[in-house]
Amino acid sequence: MCLIREALKYGISRRTFLKRAGSSLVTAQLLSGFGTVGWAATSPSVITRPGAGNFNTRLVLLGTAGGPAWYPGSNRVSASTALVVGETIYLVDLGHGATHRMAEAFNASIFVNTAGGKVEETQSRFLQHADALFFTHLHLDHTADYPALLLVGQNAGLGSPKAPGQPARPLKVFGPGDRGQLEENKSGYQGTIVETPGSSTTPGTREMTNLLWQAFAQTINDFTLNNGWLDFTTLVELHDIGWTEGSDIPIPLPRRGPLDPIGQCAPYFIDPNTTPCPPLAPFMVYRNPANGVSVRATLVDHHQVFPSFAYRFDTPDGSVVISGDTGANTCGNLQRLAQGADVLVHEVIDEAWIEVLAGTGVPGALIEHLNATHTKIGEVGGVAEECGVRTLVLNHIVPGNAPVGHLVKAKRNFSGELIIGEDLMQIGVGRARSG
Repeated sequence: MCLIREALKYGISRRTFLKRAGSSLVTAQLLSGFGTVGWAATSPSVITRPGAGNFNTRLVLLGTAGGPAWYPGSNRVSASTALVVGETIYLVDLGHGATHRMAEAFNASIFVNTAGGKVEETQSRFLQHADALFFTHLHLDHTADYPALLLVGQNAGLGSPKAPGQPARPLKVFGPGDRGQLEENKSGYQGTIVETPGSSTTPGTREMTNLLWQAFAQTINDFTLNNGWLDFTTLVELHDIGWTEGSDIPIPLPRRGPLDPIGQCAPYFIDPNTTPCPPLAPFMVYRNPANGVSVRATLVDHHQVFPSFAYRFDTPDGSVVISGDTGANTCGNLQRLAQGADVLVHEVIDEAWIEVLAGTGVPGALIEHLNATHTKIGEVGGVAEECGVRTLVLNHIVPGNAPVGHLVKAKRNFSGELIIGEDLMQIGVGRARSG
């Protein structure tokens, strides 16, 4: 086999292949399609319609960088993932650049018949296939493109029926509810604390969305009154997952007993600042009987962010877990959620980069955050092994330009297959369809 020729077929540039040569990673990725988890036979340069490819269920990595930054020499955009089951699209997070990647992945050309022949339309209606969006947490590198989806999505079919006369199908949006308590001031910040009109400093997904309608009122009102667009507020159906009153989906938090000890893995919840990740069993967030997809969640440790979720998608073809942002110790929550899954998509941070950053005089609070609430390359393989998953996909890579030679060390302590995620990479789940 000529590996360079095979790499080009799968959309890997000659330059990228040569950078990776010397490790078994490229060969493992190219050959993985022969197993139960593999690349769909499509290239990032080829637009793929929902349902296309060799697998009924496909994991599509839209944005694979972590953190609110543009990294020199890297073409990764920020965190976003799609799971395609048949024609149905499920989205997880929308970091900056994610909506552009989403269009690259799914905005297929459509030809319509006219008197003069076939004419290509200017855009498809691919967002008619988007069923639900899940936010792992509300950090800006996971939400920055949410306004873009809300504002421009209608022109690509967001919330609209698949055929005339059918009822509207709003995008179901699930995400953290109101935190209920302002974070500790670990940085010594003396500036403005931003509040909503309702005097909240920690709004959840529902309130964040309603405030976006207000922030963009001028353009929204113009497009509805002048251009005939639909009521924007009907395009989404909002669901807060939280612990405060009014949450649509309550987190089943264990409550403190009079003699329970205090510690990182205390078996109870006190408040977001004290116990952001108590041990708990996975809980159901969403189920679609039509295609057999169910989604469960659990808390992970991205202190001070609370709540911060990992999600498990169970499909008829297999199971995929998205870790969200988290330290390696989740008090067993991630292990309980991901046990036996086919694919674990897990964040990773290069510990060598943290060391370099620490020497540049950045605030100590940031270094503490990076060390404590992200999972280092040397730790992630052990986490995946404890989860008992078949395939580990590195995602939310910090920094986005981390050397491949560093990232391959994630294979240590992991007996399964390692894939280093790249933007627009597609990974089949289950078995490829014949023909």
